[in-house]
Amino acid sequence: MRSLVSIVSLLAVCAATSSQEKKAEPKKEPPPKVLYSIPLVVKPGQKQKLALRGRHLASVKDVKVVGADGAKVRVIGAKAVGVPNNYPADRVGDSEVEIELELPNDAKPGAVKLIAAGASDSNEYRLLVRDNLPTAAEKEDNGAFGSAQLIALPVAVEGTIKGERDVDVFKFVGKKGQKVRIEVQAARFGSPLDGFLTVCDANRNILDTVDDADGSADPVVTLTLPGDGAYYVSLIDAHDLGGPNFGYRLIVKPD
Repeated sequence: MRSLVSIVSLLAVCAATSSQEKKAEPKKEPPPKVLYSIPLVVKPGQKQKLALRGRHLASVKDVKVVGADGAKVRVIGAKAVGVPNNYPADRVGDSEVEIELELPNDAKPGAVKLIAAGASDSNEYRLLVRDNLPTAAEKEDNGAFGSAQLIALPVAVEGTIKGERDVDVFKFVGKKGQKVRIEVQAARFGSPLDGFLTVCDANRNILDTVDDADGSADPVVTLTLPGDGAYYVSLIDAHDLGGPNFGYRLIVKPD
């Protein structure tokens, strides 16, 4: 009987030791995840600094480029960053890695991806590479009809919803019967911006409003202009959020 008690006691000690050993195992670090870049649009043929924002990026030591032969990349540093109150970390990110990137002149839009490497590799993040459309930078203060930024078609406006309840308004001149396509590029490239588009005529009558399109948070509007004159395009975040990382590319062109 004593022998049986001794065996049971020994098994209990072994189980406790095994449990302690399991508890002592180091916690596995989650893989890094790149959500978006700041700025959101990357220019081929130019050396520029980017902040890759995402999750678990503070320990990243290397960044790899896929889909652009001859690209040069250098990691400057990585760190944790604060998340604004009530903003989802999975949307805005809690860390970033700063890099210096130079893409070749022939880098193809949609083909270039970045991989952040730490204890393990991140997802393949698809960069928004500037194409051959004429480009304009968004200029403040463009938050109302009276101060709308004048643009000429076709154009790709590179801008930012800079803060909560920020509104960016653009004005263009069109002809009756002209077909126009207005498209936001943001969420598809990881930007936390959930765009909401409104198109008005010269009398500020609403012609169309669009939130999501084709399963994406990026709105798209196609319309035939009802008359000659000025038209207004306004862009906001659908949840009234914003910040220096809420980047977008707004395309306005004949359809």
